[in-house]
Amino acid sequence: MYVGASTANFYPMLTEESLELLIRLGFQDIEVFVNTESEIENGYLDELRRRADDAQVRIRSLHPYISAVEPYLLFSAYQRRFEDGCGIYHRLFAAAERLGAKIVVMHGDRVEGVLPQEESIGRYERLYDIGQEYGVTLAQENVLRYRSSGLEYLAAMRRQLGNKAHFVFDLKQSLRCGHRPEQVLDVMGDAVCHVHISDHKDEELCLVPGQGVTDYERLFSQLKALQYQGGLMLELYRNNFSTEKELTDGKHFLQHLLNLNKQKA
Repeated sequence: MYVGASTANFYPMLTEESLELLIRLGFQDIEVFVNTESEIENGYLDELRRRADDAQVRIRSLHPYISAVEPYLLFSAYQRRFEDGCGIYHRLFAAAERLGAKIVVMHGDRVEGVLPQEESIGRYERLYDIGQEYGVTLAQENVLRYRSSGLEYLAAMRRQLGNKAHFVFDLKQSLRCGHRPEQVLDVMGDAVCHVHISDHKDEELCLVPGQGVTDYERLFSQLKALQYQGGLMLELYRNNFSTEKELTDGKHFLQHLLNLNKQKA
């Protein structure tokens, strides 16, 4: 496991500026959150990749800006809109491939989605298969107000999809959905391929790691038992920290715990 961060931490700073800032802060593994259509154009992507390569930084994942409209675009009863949405995802997967990212993060269908569960999951499978054409894995994130907020839906994805089911585990979203993190990980199992990490205490559900009460030793032990070897990506909202140094402190805090965890193995 390794510690990284998302460019989304500094939203609404421009994506390329967020990337440069994370590089200056010492992050070597990064999730790029593209915020608009022009940010998946080849020239823009090539410039992001150049900056990352020059700094010997790895872009591990891409989070698309269309998350909020995925239910309307991909999970409505209007089949033609879904087909057009598949075309958009072709471009997103191509963008991830161009950046060297192996994972694209999806929010998916809404809780009040109109499709039967089996069909909803089938839409993910169609998009997952497209991603494989580009060597990119589509990963379903657990998110409040989306079907993935429910443990039953995540379990149904694993039953229906088998080894095509891949998940992004988001710690803060687990809490927002009313679940203990370990409950969500139990259901996701070894289909977890990416982690968004943060801390929490009392009513504050999204804090910099080291500022709350999260039992990271338990979390890391559970991830290790699942043979997870991916990233722990710091993903916060801009109002969750005051200074850039807090992010580097959070990174060092997690890295120290990971090192201790390795020594116990």
